[in-house]
Amino acid sequence: MVKIFKVPDRYQGKSYFILREIFMGCRRHNFVALNASIAFFTLFAFIPLILLMFFFLSHWLSSSAFALHELNNLTSILLPEMSQKIMKEVSKASTQKASWGLIWIIVLFLAATPLTASIRSGFINIMGLPSKPEFFKNKIRDIFAVISIMLLFIVYIFVNLYLGEASTLFKQYIPSLGKSFLDELLSFILLIFVVTLFFRLYFSLKIEKKHLLIGAALTSGCWLLLSNIFEFFVTMSASYGLFFGGMRNLFISFIWLYLNTGALLIGAEVIAALHKQDIVLIKQLFVLKNIYQHPIVNHLMVLFGSKYKKDVIIFKAGDADQRLFFVVEGEVGVVRDGKIVSRVTAGQYFGELSLLNKLPRVASAFVSSDWARIIVIPEKQMKKLLADDNQIAMRFLSNIAKRLQST
Repeated sequence: MVKIFKVPDRYQGKSYFILREIFMGCRRHNFVALNASIAFFTLFAFIPLILLMFFFLSHWLSSSAFALHELNNLTSILLPEMSQKIMKEVSKASTQKASWGLIWIIVLFLAATPLTASIRSGFINIMGLPSKPEFFKNKIRDIFAVISIMLLFIVYIFVNLYLGEASTLFKQYIPSLGKSFLDELLSFILLIFVVTLFFRLYFSLKIEKKHLLIGAALTSGCWLLLSNIFEFFVTMSASYGLFFGGMRNLFISFIWLYLNTGALLIGAEVIAALHKQDIVLIKQLFVLKNIYQHPIVNHLMVLFGSKYKKDVIIFKAGDADQRLFFVVEGEVGVVRDGKIVSRVTAGQYFGELSLLNKLPRVASAFVSSDWARIIVIPEKQMKKLLADDNQIAMRFLSNIAKRLQST
């Protein structure tokens, strides 16, 4: 029998639970299927995106050859095995001036929107936000999202050119550093900046900049690692030609995109876990056994806890208060119609009925022990937790049903 290693309680701090939430989030959001969907749409939306970028770049620049050269560099990074074929098609399209009509531009935008739609729905799923079935509004959002991706690519292309000149300048003042190292370092910093902007545009919530930077740095680091092991990946997949024949490049490109979009989703999961870290910690109150004895309770007490003396009234019947109260130490008596109907001890919670139905309190609660330590969970955080995790919600409702049945 395989024994599963259990991390001791003393090591289960805030960072441990956030890291655990990242892995659990990947499981809840069906990471494999979501990643495959985005990689699929990326593969088929990539050519329309490159054509649109070439159209706008060739109009802004005096030389279309320069635009083709820079786009070739970009496609060689994103789709190394298919970049030459893609750029041949782009070159053919560039010679047919009649094809650049308004209708053709609209068609290209619409062909790229399934990619942005899949990314948007994936991020909504990861953040636990409600999806709004508004077809036309979502389609307009997706078109603007395509434009934002194009702008980010263009910014990356042009800024990267200037960074190459900057690295040459730095090399004069810091001769011990090689130019190739400076090029890679500055390009990596630029990539983090661009990915941060991408996450900022695609997450509809207001998220702290440091959280966006952490997710962007992780995604960019994964992409850098993947680019360095690409040759090894191609060597390992050489035998695929025996099975896939002419489809080998397409298969390798899809796997390559799958790995890269996976890095993007991992960054998104990290951002989501950091953004809702308070909710992640609150979740442990309903997951861990004997949570009132766990070290993480001390951190929750700092965030949401209060210490009450004997006979202090926590709330009265009729109060418009939808907070939830979790007893860490001590005892709380619940009074209804002048009688104590229940006593809440360490490891139990109370106040859940008003939280769910948004009605005034039907009973009063007071501290019946010499003192009590209580975690007070705001209504907003508790409802986000119930909406984000179905298992927690079902467990929460089951406990309410048992309590109502017993009373």
